[in-house]
Amino acid sequence: MNSFGKNLRITLFGASHEQYIGLVIDGYPAGINIDVALIKMKLQLRRGLGELVSSRLENDDFQIISGYFKNYTTGAPLTVLVKNEDVISGDYEKCLGKARPSHGDYVLHQKFHGFNDYRGGGTSSGRLTVVLVILGALCEQLLKDKNILVGSRVKSLGSITDDEADLSIEEVLRMQDDPFPVRNSDVKAKMLTLIKETKIKQDSLGAIIQTGAFNLPVGLGEPFFNSMESIISHLIFAIPGVKGIEFGSGFKMTQMHGSTVNDSMYYENKQVKFTTNYSGGINAGISNGNPLLFQTAFRPTPSIGRCQNTIDFINKTNEQLIIPGRHDVIFAIKGIHVINALTNYALCEMLFEEHIWKN
Repeated sequence: MNSFGKNLRITLFGASHEQYIGLVIDGYPAGINIDVALIKMKLQLRRGLGELVSSRLENDDFQIISGYFKNYTTGAPLTVLVKNEDVISGDYEKCLGKARPSHGDYVLHQKFHGFNDYRGGGTSSGRLTVVLVILGALCEQLLKDKNILVGSRVKSLGSITDDEADLSIEEVLRMQDDPFPVRNSDVKAKMLTLIKETKIKQDSLGAIIQTGAFNLPVGLGEPFFNSMESIISHLIFAIPGVKGIEFGSGFKMTQMHGSTVNDSMYYENKQVKFTTNYSGGINAGISNGNPLLFQTAFRPTPSIGRCQNTIDFINKTNEQLIIPGRHDVIFAIKGIHVINALTNYALCEMLFEEHIWKN
């Protein structure tokens, strides 16, 4: 339930208001000098844009308590702990039993017979993505050795859309240190203004994130159930607020002809090249050497400051609720960095399956 992977197996633990959240990583190679500065930088990016994100202020200080000795990985499972410090659980006691619309309160109460930790969303909270970002940084360090680069941009936010052209490796390099990467600076300014206006209205926004992975070898992904799309989708849907994913031109392909969307191949200096990349770098569930391209849809954050109709599932009554607590106007500001992290992990998992990695 809380574990994933075959070759680089991960187990997530903790909850939003518990003392710690954490991650166990089994299968990480021995002899890696962990880049702590890279981890801290990725965590800083995830924190987002100051007043435009949740006012919950966490330092995200982490400890690696196993599998790490004299600054090197030992080959034993890595265990990472992050302390939760800025919690206000009383907000959630006040509305106990009142289902926050489009949250997991009701379904988790039913599934776990009322024994679930409901504070701050419990195990469904975006707080747990902190340790996923740490995982992604650890995997990014491995991918750099293979010259593989992953990055994302905000393609659309609410009704505001950036340029349609596919993400390029040059853009990823240019925007990789930006907490809110948008291709066009004028579009970015409009998006930031919209976020501020929406926050004042006590409402929320959705977004589409475009992600690219570059310099991938041919052959990643397994036939049928463990295709590249399957593994990436499984992981991306673990991010709170994700409601859709498409690879390459995705649903737009349904409005095109095969003569348009077939990616023709040719040789150039004995290297296979493609004239187009409508398929997003994947054929038959396996990487084809083109850049991996996919888009992720985030729903508007369901935690809003407006009065909403709901139920009290303990007292079996109809109620109205203004959701307490501290929340993000938009998931995607933090979520974009979690997408990068889990894409890094997915690629490492597939590289390990190919036995490409050597200690």
